[in-house]
Amino acid sequence: MFKSSLASVGFSLLALGLGAAGAEAQTASRAWVSGHGVDQAGCAQPTNPCRTIQYALQNIVAAGGEIDVLDPAGYGPITITKAISIVNDGVGTAGIIATSGGNGITINAGATDAIFLRGLTVEGGNTGAAGLFFNTGARLVVANSVFRNFTDHGIKLAPSGQTTFVISDTIASDNGSNGVDISPVGSGSASGTIVGLHATGNGQLGMAVDGTHLTSPVNSTIGVQGSVFSGNGQYGLGVQSSTMTVVVDRSSANGNPTGGFASQLNGVLYLSRSEATGNGTGITTSGTIFSYGNNSVIANGTDVSGTVSTVTAH
Repeated sequence: MFKSSLASVGFSLLALGLGAAGAEAQTASRAWVSGHGVDQAGCAQPTNPCRTIQYALQNIVAAGGEIDVLDPAGYGPITITKAISIVNDGVGTAGIIATSGGNGITINAGATDAIFLRGLTVEGGNTGAAGLFFNTGARLVVANSVFRNFTDHGIKLAPSGQTTFVISDTIASDNGSNGVDISPVGSGSASGTIVGLHATGNGQLGMAVDGTHLTSPVNSTIGVQGSVFSGNGQYGLGVQSSTMTVVVDRSSANGNPTGGFASQLNGVLYLSRSEATGNGTGITTSGTIFSYGNNSVIANGTDVSGTVSTVTAH
């Protein structure tokens, strides 16, 4: 079975950065942060920015507001408990640095809250637990970001409710477990789209999709396009449990010693216009894999293990 640990870090850090209640009213719709800023009452404007994202989030910006990064600096870690946008619009590295054993970003938002993250570099320093640990919230968008050097997962989505997500143009590399781990819990679901993900050099899977932590049979469907899963310790991309369906198009799994694309425990995987080469096994299945007959599966130790069904494109 694919490793998909529900590390306690996702829950033990619920109070990270929340030990002291903010004295200021959270009324601003927008705030700026800078490496030259100061966390103090009234910080928010470009001429008087806050120093950390957590301070602005906790003390300045109202739910549904936006925090913008003015210049390169270290700004984390962050615990998010409400709808928010955190944006680095190309000013340089906006670093979210995890503490030892902690997460870079923890999300414990409300059931209707939407979270938008763009342009963040989330660094574990080989001591942080997970780059992003999502517990609750309605919607998550991660764009143009990097999650690397964590002891567990780069991105961990473990929602206990109904969640949708988009991950685009993002790198998850050199993490101890999986680059991206999607494992809803209880009666949760995680359906969404991944475009332009590069999951490389992770200790286990580039991307793991796992429904074995559910207590109710809630289905999740995930589309993956234009993504690369290479040089991971086990599989490139794997799905397990019949509640999880992954549709992969124009993506590649290369140089993964156990296998490129895999399905176990009745997980459902569709492959179209994709490549598996240089893996231990190109495609391996004890679950259900469908091919549209236009994939390139060559030069693996074993190209195909198990039964792959051919379907016709509509």
